[in-house]
Amino acid sequence: MILLRADDITVLTVTDPAGTIVAAGHPGPVDTVLVAGRVVKRDGVLVDVDLRALGTRLLESRDRVAAAAGVPLDGTWRPQPKTA
Repeated sequence: MILLRADDITVLTVTDPAGTIVAAGHPGPVDTVLVAGRVVKRDGVLVDVDLRALGTRLLESRDRVAAAAGVPLDGTWRPQPKTA
């Protein structure tokens, strides 16, 4: 279940709730999310998520994938054009 804030600027003029969610949907107005009856986001903030640890894991994963693919992460990599 997802509960949206009705006071977000993108949804203030709601006349068609479903249309508004489709047209203006973004994480901003998401206030609360429940999954299998458990709150995973409350007041717009993820619950029980260590964002610093998650960020570290994401960067480590990115680095492993880039290294395995031989892609430098210094901004110098450019895709090679296809040859026939």
